[in-house]
This record gives sequence, structure tokens and C-alpha cells, in this order.
Amino acid sequence: MSILKKTLISMCLMSASTIVCATPITANVTADNDFIVVHSPGNGSTPTVVYRGANGSNWKKIESFKFDIDNSAQSLETCSVSVIAWGDGAVSQGMAAIFKGDNTIYTGSGHFKAYQSTTPSSGWAQTGGPNASQINALIAGSLANGQSPYLLPGSVAGGTSPWGTMNFPLASNVNANNFRWAWSTSNLAKKTYSVFTAACGDIVDAGAVHMPGEHFQCYGVQKGDALREETIMIEDQFGKTRAVLGKPVLLCNPSSKIHNDKMYKVQNEKRHMVCYDLIKHSKVENYNLEINNQFAPDQIVNDQRELFCVPSSKKHLKPVKPGKPGKPFPREMKRAEIKPLKQL
Repeated sequence: MSILKKTLISMCLMSASTIVCATPITANVTADNDFIVVHSPGNGSTPTVVYRGANGSNWKKIESFKFDIDNSAQSLETCSVSVIAWGDGAVSQGMAAIFKGDNTIYTGSGHFKAYQSTTPSSGWAQTGGPNASQINALIAGSLANGQSPYLLPGSVAGGTSPWGTMNFPLASNVNANNFRWAWSTSNLAKKTYSVFTAACGDIVDAGAVHMPGEHFQCYGVQKGDALREETIMIEDQFGKTRAVLGKPVLLCNPSSKIHNDKMYKVQNEKRHMVCYDLIKHSKVENYNLEINNQFAPDQIVNDQRELFCVPSSKKHLKPVKPGKPGKPFPREMKRAEIKPLKQL
């Protein structure tokens, strides 16, 4: 197999037979009277109920739940998320929801289309509601005939009548003035299902992946004179080389990270990385590459080898004396002259 074919082109979670790239979604939903949440992949695939309301008519209990959305560009072209809400024939009907992935959408943000069906509502989400055939028809009707929802006067935070003030856990992620109770039409008194649908692409950015593994914060270092040009053999997906190591130039600490309100914790606080300069190594071919991580996909071209990093321990000794801080380590490190070796 060539080096190019062995190069990791897209960093996704791998299983034995498929590539899975999913973005976790956190949701807060309540509806008077009840609701289910449906994920529809589109392209003729069967919609899946990802959550059923657990509180029946007790809409004062805001329900929080999570599910995943495939973030591949192909999937996001047809994928949608829908809240199917119950009408009970009374005048006080409404639904309020927040969905948070790479982006946050909510009722009043302009991302939901609403559809009032003619399918009679019955039962509760836990014991009844629309059957599989009805769900398929409701989603199809919503995608084909969805309109801007009717937004009830006043904001959720402002205490819309008759529901009063509601405390949504994700409320800090929305524009409070725009966060509204919604219904499929200003006619609130129909005992049918109303459907509120948003495109998955409004919640998830194409290609953003969440790879498992440690995060590191790296620091330039000074001193480090103990190593005297260690020769090693290195092999990776770009090839192999006989390399001569120089001084340590980076120290990387295991680090926690908060990104889009998601916490990535330290997995092993004792495992650090120390990266050494390469004094000698063989030449590397350049390739056009696609990388992907929690920030964004990108296209790059690899350059020559720079450093070699090894798992290391770290022990704190006496601090540097005040007034004598370490000299800032330049972004572009002054490197020893590289003397290419014969390609192995």
C-alpha cells in the first residue's frame, strides 16, 4: 500500500465496517400537551423517535435529553429534526424548544418550520401518540408544507400566559427576547398533531468531528542539555527514517478544554509529552491532506519533519526566581541545520 493511501485523510471514529462521525445534541423541550422528537435522515430512510415526552400533561417540567446527528456533508443535505406536539382541542397550545449542537436553534430563532396536520392526536407520548406510519406521514407533510410558525406574544423568559416563567437549562445560549412559545397556526384549538421541523445543518456543522483522546497544551522550553544526539528509527504514515534527536524544545501538559459548552476532561494527568528537535532525518514527500477535528475541517500540505514527541513524566522543582522569567520561546524555533539522510 502506498504512503498516500496509508495517510489518514479524515479523522473520524472507526468501527469494523463503517465510519461514524456524529455530533452530540443537547435539547430542552416542553409542549402543552405532550411531544416526541424525531430524527429523519431523509433519502427514504425511516425516521427515528429519539425522545418521548415523559411528563404527560405536566408541561411545567422542562425535559432535557441528548441524541447524536451524523455530521457528514452527505447526511446533512437531507437530515431533519422534528418536534411532534399534541393539540388537545383547548385554546392554550404551545411548544418551546432549544437544540444545541455546534450551533443553537430555538423556537423564535427562525430555524423551525411548522405544519398543522389533520391527524387526530391521542394518548400520551409514553403510551400512545402517532404510530410509525403516521410519523412518516407527519414528517413528509412538514417537509413539504412547513410554514413559519405562529409565535405567541411575549418571550418564554418573560412569562408568556398561560404558562408563566419557565427555566430552560440551555436558556443562556439563546436570545431571550426572541425565545418564544410557538404553534403551527394561530388556531390553537385543534385536536391534531403539530410538527415543528428544522434542518440538521442548522444545528450541526458539516464535518466537525469529536475524536476521543487527550488534549495537550504545549510550552517552549529552555536548558535541557542532558541528551547528546540520540539516534532512533522512526516510522509513521508518511514513511520511515533514521533520525538524530537534539534538545527538548516543547513540553506538553495534559489539559482540559471547554468548547461550545462541552467539557473535555484530562484523561491521564501523569502522562505529559516532551518533543525533541530533529537534527538529522530523511526527506519527506509532500501531500495534499484533509484534516478534521472539533474546530473545523481544513486542507493542508505536510512539510518536513520537525519534532519527535515521547510520553514523559514531569516533576515540579524549585520555581524560577522572581524578576528572572524564562526568555519567551519564539514561535518559529531556530533550528539546527538539517542534514538529510538517504531515504530508507
